[in-house]
Amino acid sequence: MLKFLCDIANKELRSCPLEHRFSKKQQAIADREQELLQIAHQLVEAEGYANLTMDKLTAASPYSKGTIYNHFSSKEDVITALCNAALRHEISLFKKAELFNGSSREKALALHQAYLLSAKMQPILFNCVLTAKSPWVQEKSSAARLTAQQELEKDISGMVDLLLQQAIEANELQPKAGATVDLMAFANWAISFGGIALLSSASETYSIERLQGAHPFLFNLNCMLDGMNWLPLSTDWDYCQSWLRIEKEIFSTEQQQVATGLPQVLK
Repeated sequence: MLKFLCDIANKELRSCPLEHRFSKKQQAIADREQELLQIAHQLVEAEGYANLTMDKLTAASPYSKGTIYNHFSSKEDVITALCNAALRHEISLFKKAELFNGSSREKALALHQAYLLSAKMQPILFNCVLTAKSPWVQEKSSAARLTAQQELEKDISGMVDLLLQQAIEANELQPKAGATVDLMAFANWAISFGGIALLSSASETYSIERLQGAHPFLFNLNCMLDGMNWLPLSTDWDYCQSWLRIEKEIFSTEQQQVATGLPQVLK
């Protein structure tokens, strides 16, 4: 159906030169906004979110301040836009994870691996989701971007919720009393976010240095998923092999990008 609608839209554009010119103009605007976000990303990488200003963005770009304000209402709006870019990147990886051919618990590991990769591929944006929720950012961001942010968050939650519900219906996930889908979804996010944050920002602490050769991220996930009674339990299945299969079959391209340190384009 989507292809059908796109084909109709393309035919209409070909038959209407004025609309076609408008489409090109809109594309140029979108391209310029992506260019500005890339520049903002570089500024944040160099100086942090707190030091980002519209004056610095103007000075670092080939555009006037007026042109930039046509795209963003404030520096907080820029931060929200960066957050939305991070969420879109996560969603693109989550959609790939859903393609993994395995049990529901293996699919859950694929989602966690997608989240881990999103953090490795876009380390500057990893904390942007939380930064964008700060009152000082929310209060000065445009309503349209905040609405888009909420919809993106719902899309991510919906993907996680659907997998949990499917696992429960298949009797592969047998949650204990009081363990709702909402709570289990939050537990998955918390364990994954916390593990990534510690392994990336506290790697030189003794508690992490002594873990060389281990797989603490996967260990934590298995402890949590076992506690949720998500079958098969780690005592009955080799999830290290599952993790490696996910890397090879679903995320080989992303793994290569992380290994080579290739820069990622914001979308």
